[in-house]
This record gives sequence, structure tokens and C-alpha cells, in this order.
Amino acid sequence: MVRSVKIPEIIGRTQLELEIVILEQILTLLDQSTNSYRKFDSKVEEETGVVTLGGAYTGGKASLVWDMIWSSGWVYTDPDPDVPWTEQLASGHGFIDNLSEGEAHNLLSFFCRGDKWSDGYFGYRVEDGSVKATVLRLQALKKKRCRDDLNSIGTEVCVTALRADLVKTALIWQDKFGVAPSITSTLSEFDAANLVGMPIDKYSSFMQDKTAVSKGSDFNYKGVRYQVKANRPSGKPGSFVTLVSKATNYNWDQLIWILYNEVYEPQEAWLWHVDAYIRMFDAKKRLSPNDYRKGIKLDLGSLSVSTRIT
Repeated sequence: MVRSVKIPEIIGRTQLELEIVILEQILTLLDQSTNSYRKFDSKVEEETGVVTLGGAYTGGKASLVWDMIWSSGWVYTDPDPDVPWTEQLASGHGFIDNLSEGEAHNLLSFFCRGDKWSDGYFGYRVEDGSVKATVLRLQALKKKRCRDDLNSIGTEVCVTALRADLVKTALIWQDKFGVAPSITSTLSEFDAANLVGMPIDKYSSFMQDKTAVSKGSDFNYKGVRYQVKANRPSGKPGSFVTLVSKATNYNWDQLIWILYNEVYEPQEAWLWHVDAYIRMFDAKKRLSPNDYRKGIKLDLGSLSVSTRIT
């Protein structure tokens, strides 16, 4: 049975950052296990440190660390059999500082699965410090990878986390205070840029000097000026979309309208060229979703995973 481990739900964390949090908690448990070895002939009175039972190392914090590593999905079901971990460990821990991230996970798998053929093997490796050395190596590698990701806005892990954060925060706010913050416009411009194939780094660079009241186009790509409109129902009674925004000026070349569901997932997107838009809607006071659906339908499948909420 896997023990429950309290991992803080921190908005703003990528999967990589959450792995770093888990490693930090593992290190805390390992530090608490240091110099806490006790021997009992019968039962364990309390779970502290690595408890020695009949010569085997088991229970206590070592057992909890084992559970955390296993439940985090870091244990390979079939560690590389060609790596002579036992022989390398017999020569000390120095080699661990040169392991790659994959090799470090492989070594942790070796430690965890060691109990299969030797009861208390994992606890033994906790006691001799090799588990801690491997966790420290993994922590350093993941922190470096995290810094590299954050230094490059084009990496999908950052964009995914950023968009997902914005959505989660808005939905939590709506749940607590009734009305979601106005993020539909921001998301739709980002998603529209993604729909037309604009690279994230170019979109980021273009938007740096823009303001919320900038008139005309929302972004330019390959000489085309894009205006973006969007609607998102809240999911509450009466929130079904019947009225859509109309362009207030024609200082753009193409307009994209996106309809979201209540959790900000794009459901449909339509494109209009400015001449056709003027011809169809200039004299019309109110527009509905069906009006925009007379345009060119865009394939949402072209949206990269960086804009999808999973």
C-alpha cells in the first residue's frame, strides 16, 4: 500500500518543477533518517529513520521515501541490465555525480527494485548514502533543465504551464467570487497567433510594446494584420453565447473569431478577410455566432499542444 504524501498544489508549477518539489521532500526525509537507526527484536515502536529488523533494513522514513519514488513514476519496470550498478557502488559514490538524468532514474529504479531479491536492500542503500547522492544528482540536473526552460520562452513546457496557469487561476477565481477575470481576449490573441503558425518567440517579441487599448490589429504576422474576437460562456444558466463582438474599425486585414467552452478550450474558429467582413456586416448592428460561421472555418487541429489544456 502506498502511503499518502502531501505534495503542495502550487499554481504556476510545471511538471518539472513539481518533480523538483518531490525531490526536495525526499531529501528532507533522508536527512531526518540520518543517524536514526535502531534495532528491535520484535516490533517497530515508531517509524523514524531506517529501522533494522533481523538484520534487514526496512520501515521508517526509508519506506516512505521508497513509496514516494515509486508513486512518482520514477521506477523503471525493467532497469538496464547491462549497467553494473553493484560493482560501481562497491567503489564508492563518486560516479553518481557524472550520471545523466536518465541514468540517475535508472539507478533509483535499481535501488527500489533491489528489495525484490534482498529484503531491506533499499534501506541499506539509504543508510550508506547512495540514495541521497542519487537524489541530489537528480535534483541538480532537473533544476538546471528548469532554468534552461525558463530562459527560453519558446520551450513548450513553459508555454503550456503559463496558459494552463492563467486558466486555472481564472476558474478558481470564478469559483470563489462568481465572475472569472477577463482573460478571454488575452487567450484568444495567443491562440489565434498559434492558429496561423506564428512562432511563440515572434509573438512574444511583437507583444512587448502593446497595451490593452491598442487600436486596430492585435498582432501582425508575415505582413498580415490580424484582429481577434472571442466568446466564452461561463457555464452558468443563461450564459449561452448569442451575441458576438463586432469590429469597431477596419485597420486590419483578417479577423479571427474563436468560441471557447467554459474551461477556455477552443471549440471553433472562423476567419474573415476585411473586404468580405465590411460587405457582410458593416450595416449590421448585432452579430451572432451564426454570422461569423459564414466565414472560413479554421482547423483547430493545427493548434500545438502548447495551447491545449490536458
